[in-house]
Amino acid sequence: VLVASTIAATGVAAGEEGSIREAREKREEAAERVAQAAEALELVEAEDSEVVGALMALDTVVALQEARIAEARQAIEAAEAEATLRWVETDRVAAEIVDLRQRLRELAVDVYVSSMRPGTFLDSEDMTTAVRKSAILDAVIGDHGDLVARLRALESDREDIARSADQAIGDAERRQREIESSLVILGGRIASREAVRDELQERIQAQEAEVARWEHEQYLMAILIDNLIAEELRRSAPDLTKESGQGFIMPIEGKIASGFGIRTHPILGTQRMHNGIDFSCVRDQPIWTAKLGSIIFAGWREGYGNIVLVEHEGPVITLYAHMNELLVSKGIEVSTGDLIGKCGSSGRSTGPHLHFEVRSGGEAKDPLIVLPG
Repeated sequence: VLVASTIAATGVAAGEEGSIREAREKREEAAERVAQAAEALELVEAEDSEVVGALMALDTVVALQEARIAEARQAIEAAEAEATLRWVETDRVAAEIVDLRQRLRELAVDVYVSSMRPGTFLDSEDMTTAVRKSAILDAVIGDHGDLVARLRALESDREDIARSADQAIGDAERRQREIESSLVILGGRIASREAVRDELQERIQAQEAEVARWEHEQYLMAILIDNLIAEELRRSAPDLTKESGQGFIMPIEGKIASGFGIRTHPILGTQRMHNGIDFSCVRDQPIWTAKLGSIIFAGWREGYGNIVLVEHEGPVITLYAHMNELLVSKGIEVSTGDLIGKCGSSGRSTGPHLHFEVRSGGEAKDPLIVLPG
Protein backbone atom coordinates (compact mmCIF):
# COMPACT_ATOMS: atom_id res chain seq x y z
CA VAL A 1 0.00 0.00 0.00
CA LEU A 2 2.78 2.42 0.97
CA VAL A 3 4.74 1.70 -2.19
CA ALA A 4 1.71 2.10 -4.41
CA SER A 5 0.57 5.32 -2.72
CA THR A 6 4.02 6.87 -2.95
CA ILE A 7 4.33 6.01 -6.62
CA ALA A 8 0.89 7.46 -7.30
CA ALA A 9 1.69 10.61 -5.34
CA THR A 10 4.89 11.29 -7.30
CA GLY A 11 3.45 10.40 -10.67
CA VAL A 12 6.01 7.65 -11.30
CA ALA A 13 4.56 4.37 -12.48
CA ALA A 14 6.00 0.97 -11.66
CA GLY A 15 8.07 -0.83 -14.24
CA GLU A 16 10.18 0.96 -16.77
CA GLU A 17 9.10 4.53 -15.82
CA GLY A 18 9.34 3.74 -12.13
CA SER A 19 12.86 2.41 -12.26
CA ILE A 20 15.34 3.26 -9.56
CA ARG A 21 17.52 5.12 -12.06
CA GLU A 22 14.65 7.34 -13.17
CA ALA A 23 13.63 7.99 -9.58
CA ARG A 24 17.19 8.98 -8.71
CA GLU A 25 17.31 11.31 -11.69
CA LYS A 26 14.10 12.92 -10.53
CA ARG A 27 15.48 13.21 -7.01
CA GLU A 28 18.62 14.88 -8.35
CA GLU A 29 16.49 17.23 -10.43
CA ALA A 30 14.42 18.07 -7.36
CA ALA A 31 17.60 18.72 -5.37
CA GLU A 32 18.87 21.02 -8.13
CA ARG A 33 15.55 22.86 -8.20
CA VAL A 34 15.71 23.24 -4.41
CA ALA A 35 19.17 24.80 -4.72
CA GLN A 36 18.04 27.14 -7.51
CA ALA A 37 14.93 28.21 -5.60
CA ALA A 38 16.99 28.73 -2.44
CA GLU A 39 19.49 30.88 -4.35
CA ALA A 40 16.67 32.96 -5.85
CA LEU A 41 15.17 33.30 -2.38
CA GLU A 42 18.47 34.61 -1.01
CA LEU A 43 18.66 37.22 -3.78
CA VAL A 44 15.11 38.42 -3.15
CA GLU A 45 15.75 38.55 0.61
CA ALA A 46 18.90 40.61 -0.06
CA GLU A 47 16.85 43.05 -2.17
CA ASP A 48 14.27 43.21 0.59
CA SER A 49 16.98 43.97 3.13
CA GLU A 50 18.22 46.87 0.98
CA VAL A 51 14.70 48.26 0.66
CA VAL A 52 14.20 47.99 4.43
CA GLY A 53 17.44 49.92 4.94
CA ALA A 54 16.31 52.61 2.50
CA LEU A 55 12.95 52.89 4.27
CA MET A 56 14.69 53.28 7.62
CA ALA A 57 16.89 56.04 6.16
CA LEU A 58 13.82 57.81 4.75
CA ASP A 59 12.08 57.53 8.11
CA THR A 60 15.09 59.23 9.70
CA VAL A 61 14.95 62.08 7.17
CA VAL A 62 11.20 62.47 7.73
CA ALA A 63 11.73 62.67 11.49
CA LEU A 64 14.42 65.36 10.99
CA GLN A 65 12.18 67.39 8.69
CA GLU A 66 9.26 67.12 11.09
CA ALA A 67 11.55 68.40 13.87
CA ARG A 68 12.49 71.35 11.65
CA ILE A 69 8.81 72.10 11.04
CA ALA A 70 8.26 72.11 14.80
CA GLU A 71 11.18 74.54 15.20
CA ALA A 72 9.74 76.82 12.50
CA ARG A 73 6.36 76.83 14.21
CA GLN A 74 8.01 77.67 17.53
CA ALA A 75 9.86 80.55 15.85
CA ILE A 76 6.57 81.87 14.45
CA GLU A 77 4.93 81.67 17.86
CA ALA A 78 7.90 83.37 19.56
CA ALA A 79 7.92 86.24 17.05
CA GLU A 80 4.19 86.72 17.38
CA ALA A 81 4.43 86.66 21.20
CA GLU A 82 7.25 89.26 21.23
CA ALA A 83 5.32 91.56 18.90
CA THR A 84 2.19 91.17 21.01
CA LEU A 85 4.07 92.12 24.20
CA ARG A 86 5.45 95.27 22.55
CA TRP A 87 2.04 96.23 21.22
CA VAL A 88 0.47 95.75 24.66
CA GLU A 89 3.15 97.93 26.29
CA THR A 90 2.70 100.66 23.69
CA ASP A 91 -1.05 100.63 24.15
CA ARG A 92 -0.63 100.90 27.92
CA VAL A 93 1.62 103.99 27.66
CA ALA A 94 -0.73 105.55 25.13
CA ALA A 95 -3.58 105.08 27.59
CA GLU A 96 -1.55 106.78 30.32
CA ILE A 97 -0.89 109.75 28.03
CA VAL A 98 -4.57 110.05 27.25
CA ASP A 99 -5.29 110.07 30.98
CA LEU A 100 -2.68 112.78 31.65
CA ARG A 101 -3.95 114.90 28.81
CA GLN A 102 -7.42 114.67 30.29
CA ARG A 103 -6.08 115.75 33.67
CA LEU A 104 -4.25 118.69 32.07
CA ARG A 105 -7.37 119.77 30.28
CA GLU A 106 -9.30 119.66 33.53
CA LEU A 107 -6.59 121.68 35.26
CA ALA A 108 -6.56 124.24 32.45
CA VAL A 109 -10.30 124.64 32.70
CA ASP A 110 -9.97 125.14 36.44
CA VAL A 111 -7.33 127.82 35.93
CA TYR A 112 -9.38 129.55 33.27
CA VAL A 113 -12.52 129.56 35.34
CA SER A 114 -10.68 130.97 38.37
CA SER A 115 -9.04 133.62 36.13
CA MET A 116 -5.78 132.43 37.52
CA ARG A 117 -2.42 133.47 36.23
CA PRO A 118 0.79 132.06 37.59
CA GLY A 119 1.23 134.96 40.03
CA THR A 120 -2.33 134.91 41.17
CA PHE A 121 -2.16 131.17 41.57
CA LEU A 122 0.79 131.53 43.90
CA ASP A 123 -0.97 134.31 45.86
CA SER A 124 -3.75 131.98 46.89
CA GLU A 125 -5.18 132.61 50.33
CA ASP A 126 -4.44 129.04 51.17
CA MET A 127 -0.73 128.72 50.45
CA THR A 128 -0.84 125.04 51.11
CA THR A 129 -3.42 124.63 48.40
CA ALA A 130 -1.44 126.84 46.05
CA VAL A 131 1.75 124.86 46.59
CA ARG A 132 -0.13 121.64 46.09
CA LYS A 133 -1.68 122.81 42.85
CA SER A 134 1.66 124.05 41.56
CA ALA A 135 3.31 120.77 42.41
CA ILE A 136 0.55 118.83 40.73
CA LEU A 137 0.83 121.02 37.67
CA ASP A 138 4.59 120.53 37.46
CA ALA A 139 4.29 116.79 38.03
CA VAL A 140 1.59 116.40 35.46
CA ILE A 141 3.49 118.43 32.90
CA GLY A 142 6.70 116.49 33.70
CA ASP A 143 5.01 113.10 33.57
CA HIS A 144 3.35 114.08 30.37
CA GLY A 145 6.69 114.95 28.79
CA ASP A 146 8.29 111.70 29.96
CA LEU A 147 5.38 109.66 28.75
CA VAL A 148 5.33 111.39 25.40
CA ALA A 149 9.03 110.64 24.94
CA ARG A 150 8.49 107.05 26.06
CA LEU A 151 5.49 106.69 23.75
CA ARG A 152 7.51 107.92 20.79
CA ALA A 153 10.31 105.49 21.62
CA LEU A 154 7.88 102.61 22.02
CA GLU A 155 6.06 103.47 18.83
CA SER A 156 9.39 103.47 17.01
CA ASP A 157 10.29 100.15 18.66
CA ARG A 158 6.86 98.77 17.83
CA GLU A 159 7.37 99.56 14.19
CA ASP A 160 10.79 97.89 14.28
CA ILE A 161 9.37 94.94 16.18
CA ALA A 162 6.47 94.66 13.77
CA ARG A 163 8.84 94.67 10.80
CA SER A 164 11.19 92.12 12.37
CA ALA A 165 8.27 90.00 13.57
CA ASP A 166 6.69 90.06 10.14
CA GLN A 167 10.03 89.09 8.61
CA ALA A 168 10.61 86.32 11.18
CA ILE A 169 7.10 85.01 10.72
CA GLY A 170 7.47 85.15 6.95
CA ASP A 171 10.83 83.34 7.07
CA ALA A 172 9.46 80.67 9.40
CA GLU A 173 6.36 80.17 7.30
CA ARG A 174 8.49 79.91 4.16
CA ARG A 175 10.73 77.31 5.83
CA GLN A 176 7.64 75.43 6.96
CA ARG A 177 6.23 75.40 3.43
CA GLU A 178 9.55 74.21 2.01
CA ILE A 179 9.85 71.44 4.59
CA GLU A 180 6.24 70.37 4.12
CA SER A 181 6.84 70.26 0.38
CA SER A 182 9.90 68.06 0.93
CA LEU A 183 7.80 65.83 3.20
CA VAL A 184 5.31 65.34 0.39
CA ILE A 185 8.17 64.24 -1.86
CA LEU A 186 9.53 61.97 0.86
CA GLY A 187 6.06 60.51 1.37
CA GLY A 188 5.94 59.63 -2.30
CA ARG A 189 9.36 57.98 -2.12
CA ILE A 190 8.33 56.02 0.97
CA ALA A 191 5.12 54.87 -0.70
CA SER A 192 7.12 53.78 -3.74
CA ARG A 193 9.63 51.87 -1.60
CA GLU A 194 6.84 50.24 0.39
CA ALA A 195 5.19 49.13 -2.84
CA VAL A 196 8.50 47.62 -3.93
CA ARG A 197 8.81 45.86 -0.59
CA ASP A 198 5.28 44.48 -0.85
CA GLU A 199 6.22 43.07 -4.23
CA LEU A 200 9.43 41.61 -2.80
CA GLN A 201 7.48 40.02 0.06
CA GLU A 202 5.21 38.35 -2.47
CA ARG A 203 8.26 37.11 -4.38
CA ILE A 204 9.79 35.82 -1.14
CA GLN A 205 6.62 33.91 -0.32
CA ALA A 206 6.53 32.49 -3.84
CA GLN A 207 10.19 31.40 -3.62
CA GLU A 208 9.64 29.87 -0.18
CA ALA A 209 6.71 27.91 -1.60
CA GLU A 210 8.91 26.83 -4.52
CA VAL A 211 11.64 25.64 -2.15
CA ALA A 212 9.08 23.74 -0.06
CA ARG A 213 7.51 22.17 -3.16
CA TRP A 214 10.80 20.84 -4.49
CA GLU A 215 11.93 19.70 -1.05
CA HIS A 216 8.69 17.72 -0.80
CA GLU A 217 9.29 16.30 -4.28
CA GLN A 218 12.81 15.35 -3.23
CA TYR A 219 11.41 13.66 -0.11
CA LEU A 220 8.86 11.71 -2.16
CA MET A 221 11.56 10.59 -4.57
CA ALA A 222 13.70 9.37 -1.66
CA ILE A 223 10.77 7.32 -0.33
CA LEU A 224 10.10 5.96 -3.80
CA ILE A 225 13.73 4.94 -4.22
CA ASP A 226 13.69 3.19 -0.84
CA ASN A 227 10.53 1.32 -1.80
CA LEU A 228 11.91 0.33 -5.19
CA ILE A 229 15.15 -0.88 -3.62
CA ALA A 230 13.21 -2.84 -1.02
CA GLU A 231 11.05 -4.39 -3.73
CA GLU A 232 14.15 -5.31 -5.72
CA LEU A 233 15.73 -6.87 -2.65
CA ARG A 234 12.62 -8.93 -2.01
CA ARG A 235 12.56 -10.15 -5.60
CA SER A 236 16.26 -11.03 -5.50
CA ALA A 237 15.82 -12.92 -2.21
CA PRO A 238 12.77 -15.21 -2.58
CA ASP A 239 13.21 -16.73 0.89
CA LEU A 240 12.53 -13.32 2.48
CA THR A 241 9.13 -12.98 0.83
CA LYS A 242 8.10 -16.51 1.67
CA GLU A 243 5.25 -16.37 4.16
CA SER A 244 4.99 -18.60 7.19
CA GLY A 245 1.86 -20.48 8.07
CA GLN A 246 0.73 -17.42 10.04
CA GLY A 247 1.31 -15.09 7.06
CA PHE A 248 4.57 -13.50 8.31
CA ILE A 249 7.73 -12.76 6.29
CA MET A 250 11.21 -11.79 7.45
CA PRO A 251 11.28 -8.05 8.35
CA ILE A 252 14.84 -7.58 7.07
CA GLU A 253 17.58 -9.35 5.17
CA GLY A 254 20.18 -10.40 7.71
CA LYS A 255 21.38 -13.05 10.12
CA ILE A 256 19.96 -13.48 13.61
CA ALA A 257 22.62 -12.15 16.00
CA SER A 258 20.77 -12.69 19.27
CA GLY A 259 17.81 -14.96 19.99
CA PHE A 260 14.79 -14.86 22.26
CA GLY A 261 15.22 -15.66 25.97
CA ILE A 262 17.54 -15.05 28.93
CA ARG A 263 20.89 -13.56 27.95
CA THR A 264 23.68 -11.31 29.19
CA HIS A 265 22.77 -7.76 28.22
CA PRO A 266 25.50 -6.43 25.87
CA ILE A 267 25.54 -3.01 27.56
CA LEU A 268 24.39 -3.56 31.14
CA GLY A 269 26.27 -6.85 31.52
CA THR A 270 23.45 -8.43 33.55
CA GLN A 271 21.35 -11.51 32.94
CA ARG A 272 17.93 -10.49 31.77
CA MET A 273 15.14 -11.50 29.43
CA HIS A 274 15.53 -10.67 25.74
CA ASN A 275 11.96 -10.26 24.50
CA GLY A 276 12.76 -10.47 20.80
CA ILE A 277 15.44 -11.35 18.29
CA ASP A 278 18.18 -9.16 16.83
CA PHE A 279 18.97 -9.13 13.11
CA SER A 280 22.38 -7.97 11.92
CA CYS A 281 22.15 -5.20 9.31
CA VAL A 282 23.98 -2.20 7.91
CA ARG A 283 22.91 1.36 8.52
CA ASP A 284 19.95 2.49 6.38
CA GLN A 285 19.22 -1.06 5.22
CA PRO A 286 15.46 -1.35 4.42
CA ILE A 287 13.09 -2.72 7.06
CA TRP A 288 9.61 -3.84 6.03
CA THR A 289 6.45 -5.03 7.75
CA ALA A 290 6.40 -8.72 8.57
CA LYS A 291 2.64 -8.84 7.94
CA LEU A 292 -0.18 -6.53 6.89
CA GLY A 293 -1.66 -4.38 9.64
CA SER A 294 -2.01 -0.86 11.05
CA ILE A 295 0.69 1.42 12.43
CA ILE A 296 -0.29 2.12 16.05
CA PHE A 297 2.93 3.93 17.03
CA ALA A 298 5.92 5.44 15.25
CA GLY A 299 8.36 7.45 17.33
CA TRP A 300 10.93 7.38 20.13
CA ARG A 301 10.93 5.09 23.14
CA GLU A 302 13.60 5.08 25.83
CA GLY A 303 16.04 2.22 25.30
CA TYR A 304 14.40 1.17 22.03
CA GLY A 305 15.23 4.39 20.16
CA ASN A 306 13.15 4.92 17.02
CA ILE A 307 10.48 2.22 16.89
CA VAL A 308 7.40 1.20 14.91
CA LEU A 309 4.54 -0.84 16.36
CA VAL A 310 2.24 -2.67 13.92
CA GLU A 311 -1.02 -4.26 15.01
CA HIS A 312 -2.10 -7.36 13.08
CA GLU A 313 -5.20 -9.51 13.34
CA GLY A 314 -5.39 -11.66 16.44
CA PRO A 315 -4.51 -9.17 17.83
CA VAL A 316 -0.77 -9.61 17.42
CA ILE A 317 1.68 -6.72 17.65
CA THR A 318 5.12 -6.60 16.06
CA LEU A 319 7.82 -4.18 17.22
CA TYR A 320 10.75 -2.88 15.14
CA ALA A 321 13.39 -1.02 17.17
CA HIS A 322 16.67 0.95 16.94
CA MET A 323 15.80 2.36 13.50
CA ASN A 324 17.90 5.11 11.99
CA GLU A 325 14.89 6.59 10.19
CA LEU A 326 11.13 6.14 10.39
CA LEU A 327 9.22 6.16 7.09
CA VAL A 328 5.67 5.74 8.41
CA SER A 329 3.39 7.41 10.93
CA LYS A 330 0.58 6.39 13.24
CA GLY A 331 -2.69 5.41 11.56
CA ILE A 332 -1.26 4.19 8.26
CA GLU A 333 -2.45 0.84 6.90
CA VAL A 334 0.45 -1.27 5.62
CA SER A 335 0.67 -4.41 3.56
CA THR A 336 3.08 -7.27 4.06
CA GLY A 337 6.50 -6.15 2.84
CA ASP A 338 5.85 -2.39 2.89
CA LEU A 339 8.91 -0.30 3.74
CA ILE A 340 8.54 1.23 7.22
CA GLY A 341 12.05 2.34 8.17
CA LYS A 342 15.80 1.97 7.92
CA CYS A 343 18.23 0.00 10.05
CA GLY A 344 20.15 1.99 12.64
CA SER A 345 21.54 2.11 16.17
CA SER A 346 19.25 4.56 17.97
CA GLY A 347 18.47 4.14 21.66
CA ARG A 348 20.50 1.77 23.86
CA SER A 349 22.47 -0.08 21.19
CA THR A 350 26.00 -1.28 20.47
CA GLY A 351 25.70 -0.93 16.69
CA PRO A 352 23.31 -1.13 13.73
CA HIS A 353 20.77 -3.93 14.12
CA LEU A 354 17.02 -4.58 14.10
CA HIS A 355 15.43 -5.64 17.36
CA PHE A 356 12.19 -7.45 16.40
CA GLU A 357 9.47 -8.50 18.84
CA VAL A 358 6.15 -10.31 18.54
CA ARG A 359 3.56 -9.81 21.29
CA SER A 360 0.22 -11.54 21.79
CA GLY A 361 -2.10 -10.73 24.67
CA GLY A 362 0.53 -8.33 25.98
CA GLU A 363 3.16 -11.09 26.35
CA ALA A 364 6.36 -11.35 24.33
CA LYS A 365 6.57 -14.46 22.14
CA ASP A 366 9.53 -15.98 20.33
CA PRO A 367 9.33 -14.38 16.84
CA LEU A 368 10.71 -17.57 15.28
CA ILE A 369 7.37 -19.22 16.08
CA VAL A 370 5.59 -17.05 13.48
CA LEU A 371 8.43 -16.22 11.07
CA PRO A 372 9.13 -18.52 8.11
CA GLY A 373 11.71 -21.20 8.82
